Amino acid sequence: MRTSAALAFSCAAALAAFVACGTSGSGFSDGPGSSGGNDVDAQGPGQFGSSDASASDVIPPPLGIVKGKVTAPEGTIPISEALIYLTKTPPAPIPTSTYCDKCVELTSYAFTYSKPDGTFELPAYLEGEQYMVTQKGQFRRVRKVIITKGTQGSNSDDTRLPGKNDEAAGDTIPRMKVMQATWDSIAKSLKKLGITEFTEKVGGIFDIDHTLDDINEATKYHIIFIPCSGGADFSQDIKCTNPYAPSSKSKNVTKDYVQQGGKLYVTDWSYEYVRQIWPGYINFAGADSRIGSACGGEYSGPAVWGDPSLNAWMTAIGETSAELKKSYTVISSTAPQPGQDENGNNVTITPKTWASTKAGGGTLPSTVSFQDKCGRVMYSTYHAEGTDNGGSNTLLAQEKALFHILLEVSACVGVKPTVPR
Repeated sequence: MRTSAALAFSCAAALAAFVACGTSGSGFSDGPGSSGGNDVDAQGPGQFGSSDASASDVIPPPLGIVKGKVTAPEGTIPISEALIYLTKTPPAPIPTSTYCDKCVELTSYAFTYSKPDGTFELPAYLEGEQYMVTQKGQFRRVRKVIITKGTQGSNSDDTRLPGKNDEAAGDTIPRMKVMQATWDSIAKSLKKLGITEFTEKVGGIFDIDHTLDDINEATKYHIIFIPCSGGADFSQDIKCTNPYAPSSKSKNVTKDYVQQGGKLYVTDWSYEYVRQIWPGYINFAGADSRIGSACGGEYSGPAVWGDPSLNAWMTAIGETSAELKKSYTVISSTAPQPGQDENGNNVTITPKTWASTKAGGGTLPSTVSFQDKCGRVMYSTYHAEGTDNGGSNTLLAQEKALFHILLEVSACVGVKPTVPR
């Protein structure tokens, strides 16, 4: 029979072995150079992961609890479902380019997730100096902490997600590219959220961005934003002129980028990137073979948060009666399509509706995402900032919602481990 101290050491050792292998932005992934496994007492007492319920053991009590709150880079917005864990060794670096971030099963229970209000209670099984890791997607902060017996509070800055890369300090964020926008100021929204490091297109608003014409260029980034763009002529049948639309070359590059693990974020009039490359997943009202045929006029309306975790989070931050502003494209429906999962298995992929807008006597899907192999595509009918390149430094509800959704879409693909109870 092991003592509680021996159990605690075994648990901490198992977690340390997992962290040394993982290179995932979510903390659950086998990355380049990893062993892909955790063979440190994998099925011993105090471990979990077996599908055989009779083989599970009682979770030993921790020697301490670390309490704290995870916040966005700007320092006040709580972050829900962030991963927090302790380890004796620093986690492996997150790859600096596109990669397949697969969730893997854990054998240690020494981790937790933040609640909708950002708070967490992290069990500790060893005293002394350790690394506390706070992460969501490729946003990760690693800080040295001293763990003592009993309950202790964390330093608020230790669990504040970083806004820029500083690997020497233990801060990592995703490499992001924001393509040139005419209307949707995603770059401004990112800055208001405290994110200060990303690549923007340099040049005039009608200059062509060639990021998605070259796979070697595209895979420099974990996330690529294609904001609403193009001219406007509301006197015509097609309301937009020269919107973003993929060429035959960029179609192949864009799909390859996503399948390798890239995350594509598209808004409003740039919908052709979704319609042409992934037909059938999202159906746009008025769309035909003409470029921009689904571009429409403005509409806004009360928000409906369709995802339970998003709804719980928006409730926690007081955004229960939010309005989604500045949509110019209508999603008429979504539909499951045949595709492949992260392991190359043939599956049916069902688009997920995160948010909808009450407008025109109905409820219209507004933010939808779906997976394609190792990556994901997210489309939103409304602008991130919602105020046409203007607006104040106050964050709109939809900017907060899109940040939450972006973090969720950027997480590992596959089944995320759950904390045992």
